[in-house]
Amino acid sequence: MAVDMLVLKPSAGLHELVVQRLAEGPLGGVDRLVIEAAADEVVGLIRTLAPRQDDSLVEAVRRFHDDDWMAACAFADDQANAPGRAATARRVVRERVDLAFGSSAADVLMHAAIVRGYLDVHGGHLAAQRELHLSRATFYRTLRRARGRLSDTD
Repeated sequence: MAVDMLVLKPSAGLHELVVQRLAEGPLGGVDRLVIEAAADEVVGLIRTLAPRQDDSLVEAVRRFHDDDWMAACAFADDQANAPGRAATARRVVRERVDLAFGSSAADVLMHAAIVRGYLDVHGGHLAAQRELHLSRATFYRTLRRARGRLSDTD
């Protein structure tokens, strides 16, 4: 069975793709449960061979809205389907971000910069900078410190 290099990207649809390829190819006449079991083994093998993604908290914050990445990251629950894994990972990342900062004025500012800059759906760096009433340089300095705090908590 030939495997395309594009197939090696671990994503939510990888299992379904392997099942489809096995059913159309060498295991075409075999029971569906056998194909599912074989696909589980193949996906496990592919994930061990594929380059590991950076599963740090900072990278999870940066990719917070990427469903495929969140579903495949270390913060995801292995028991759920892809949207469930992504939702679990988002909840865990949000909890870890909240726990990383204290109640001092500097911590509150760093937390707000991270949450509004990365985690809010309608946020972004420009929106966070404006809402926090910070100059561009001060905002990015605050954001750099906040990312440093998150990397220290990993």
